[in-house]
Amino acid sequence: MPRFVRTRLSVMMFLFYFSVGSWLVTLSTFLMSAPTKGGLNFSTGEVGWIYSSFAIAGMTAPLVIGLLADRLFRADRVFAFAALAMGLLLAFAGWWCESNWERMDRVYHDTANQECIAGHSPLDQSERLAAFSAAVPSAALEPMRARVRQALDRVNESPTVRATASSIFLPLMAIMVAVCFATQICMTLITVISLRNLPDPARDFSRTRMWGTVGWVVAGNALGMFLTAVSSDGLFLGAGSAAIVAAYSFTLPATPPKGQGRSLADSFGIPALKLLRDRSFAVFLFVAFTASMLNQFYVVYGHRYLTDLEMPEPVQLMTIAQVLEVGVMFVIPLMNPRRWMKLLMTIGLIGYVARAAAMRSGWEPAVLVVGVPMHGWSFAFFFVIAATYIDREAPWHLRASAQAVVAMAVSGLGPWLGNTLAAEVVGRHRTGTVINWPPVWDVPLVGCTLALLVFVLFFRPRAEPA
Repeated sequence: MPRFVRTRLSVMMFLFYFSVGSWLVTLSTFLMSAPTKGGLNFSTGEVGWIYSSFAIAGMTAPLVIGLLADRLFRADRVFAFAALAMGLLLAFAGWWCESNWERMDRVYHDTANQECIAGHSPLDQSERLAAFSAAVPSAALEPMRARVRQALDRVNESPTVRATASSIFLPLMAIMVAVCFATQICMTLITVISLRNLPDPARDFSRTRMWGTVGWVVAGNALGMFLTAVSSDGLFLGAGSAAIVAAYSFTLPATPPKGQGRSLADSFGIPALKLLRDRSFAVFLFVAFTASMLNQFYVVYGHRYLTDLEMPEPVQLMTIAQVLEVGVMFVIPLMNPRRWMKLLMTIGLIGYVARAAAMRSGWEPAVLVVGVPMHGWSFAFFFVIAATYIDREAPWHLRASAQAVVAMAVSGLGPWLGNTLAAEVVGRHRTGTVINWPPVWDVPLVGCTLALLVFVLFFRPRAEPA
């Protein structure tokens, strides 16, 4: 057994999730925001497609993970190469956004200057309203605010502005598919490497994975405190930290392939599909798929929702979820997850229902105390324990392949459909830059409730001694 293995894997978790957390949370707000607020003015549909790049990668990366890590190469070396590729591609994405922002800003201002409200452009009138707001009652300014909003909506939807945004979007989409392909390989392999090297995965994995969440929290706070969230800063921060991940990965325990001499079908994980013959595994996969799909409502639009509620420092507020996640992962080993697996995973699904209900209410204390924290609660109780469940159910030589097959569903197909669904729902309830949020949250509320009921009624994992 390698020395200090849990410590080394914990550091790896911290560094990797710091890199991902640097850009994933705030990217949608950056892309959707107007240039006057630092963004690229993408449409809801374009943002949905950018986030679908993670899902597209999730459907394709697992096809090669089993071949690479179960048959051909050491998993730790594949991880190092993928992390380096992730960093280089993130830097390219940041450069593309940075170099095109001025063009988007110029076109937006030129189009806005063609509008006139009481002798001024809507952007000038917006600045005048901000200056008057301290001295003039809000009700007296509302008619002018309404005219400014209507004018800016016309600017936002003008053919010139939309064509410019589209010309930036298409290359960025291609870059992000490549970024996410490398990220998905890393995300699956870091789990595989941990489960193969930890002396007691059921007991040790949650506390090892916990440090990834700590890295996510640190990244969110660093971005909010020292950099500009609505900018390409997050992409550059992710790029730099991914380079550190690639270098540090050479200190990981050697994790050689275990499927040498087996068929190519084994390497692609096809025999792992036989796990679906077990009813409980099929139910688990369906519920995990549904949860991952509906989770995209929060992942993609949570930051924008808190911004619309005018909550202070939304980036830092969203890290509350990760703080709770750390706490949950720390105590999971004390809860005997081998014996109480179904109960703990059910508690996680209840959290998804509670989160959707709190967001649906629009009541800021409920959003802050329940809605945001339950994101971390649910991930820890359901998906972290699920990783050990998959590892337990799969044959020893197909564990990387089994993790990859599940990743294809819960990190690929589920999020892709979730992004598409969320973009469609948000688009239907969006007028210009204003979104009517309560009916948007109805969809995850109903869906997560149904998934919870299916899990409680039909999931029956095999018993294992305490």
